[in-house]
Amino acid sequence: MNSDRCECGFAAITLAFVAGGLIGATLGLLFAPRPGVETREKIKERAEEAREKLRDAVETMRDKAEKLAETGKEKYSDISGKVRDSVDKIKEKVSPAKGEAPEV
Repeated sequence: MNSDRCECGFAAITLAFVAGGLIGATLGLLFAPRPGVETREKIKERAEEAREKLRDAVETMRDKAEKLAETGKEKYSDISGKVRDSVDKIKEKVSPAKGEAPEV
């Protein structure tokens, strides 16, 4: 295997693919046989569409992050309660044993 090979993650590849698509679409619009006013209007419309999609994606990600945070808090609370219960049970078992005299 070649150790010089770059290990790229899925997110980096996806981002490169999307960026290439956007660049290609923009160049296609710029070199299309339309008057400049139409081309600029089309670019403006596409930019607005992209902005709306980005806002929707950010909102979706924010909602998912909030749900994950809430789930994490609930699991932490459950686990910490179980740990406290276990510690209390161990203390109860150990406490009576301290006062007893060793058996011979």
